[in-house]
Amino acid sequence: MDSAHVRAELPPPQNGILALAGESVIQQLARRLGDVYDLFPATTERELLATLEHQPIQLIFIDTSSLKTGEGLGLCSRLKSSTRFAHLPVILLLAGNHPPEPIDCLEAGADACIGSPPSRDYLRALIRNLLANRLRLEQHLRQTPPAHHDTAPTGNKAFLHRLNSFIADHLPDTGLNVQRLARGMNISRPTLYRTIKRISKLTPNELINTVRLRKAAELLSTGENKVYEVAKRVGFNSRSNFGKAFMKQFGVSPKEFQQKAQI
Repeated sequence: MDSAHVRAELPPPQNGILALAGESVIQQLARRLGDVYDLFPATTERELLATLEHQPIQLIFIDTSSLKTGEGLGLCSRLKSSTRFAHLPVILLLAGNHPPEPIDCLEAGADACIGSPPSRDYLRALIRNLLANRLRLEQHLRQTPPAHHDTAPTGNKAFLHRLNSFIADHLPDTGLNVQRLARGMNISRPTLYRTIKRISKLTPNELINTVRLRKAAELLSTGENKVYEVAKRVGFNSRSNFGKAFMKQFGVSPKEFQQKAQI
């Protein structure tokens, strides 16, 4: 099988899966998933990012054994810190002589880490669950604040107040990520991850991205700010990236949202 272009015969366009892996792993994934998903292979981070730009990707595999030690975790962390790609589930495939520890995978933001190659049924069930959870999360976020002070348990309100205040104060910072948030909250990354996940059901990166977009919606609704100004104020590098993220979150473009808010 040609690892440069592994595709299902009639793949639904919304079922794109991107895999950064060696040829043998790509072939294994194609055998297990090719009748259901449209599988796009990549051998380098540059290829992965180029595919994300041009294809309807819904989930990413990263085979840690196909990269140098630590590079798979680093790539996962960068994806999860990106305002453009943080919403995409990432599965780390752990193989080789020195696979990373599961806790390191979680700290890097991975949604799942599994041995390679996994069984067909397990792999399909895992993907279905991750995509279903993502859909439920998106539907929930369109209606409910990610971490609301009034509805949080009493013991969590002080933490949530500090957390939301820190994020709000640093929204223009395009480099705001899990590491900076953990330092600002004066706790370790694992503790931050577990606490935010328990309270809001989001990862830290998802929470940051959601707060950015909700603040953007608030600013747009006033009609006093241009779209590019709002994008800059909430930490997006470009209007294009902001528009894509906003559309995914709210189902309309920033301009459409602003116009509807003025009616």
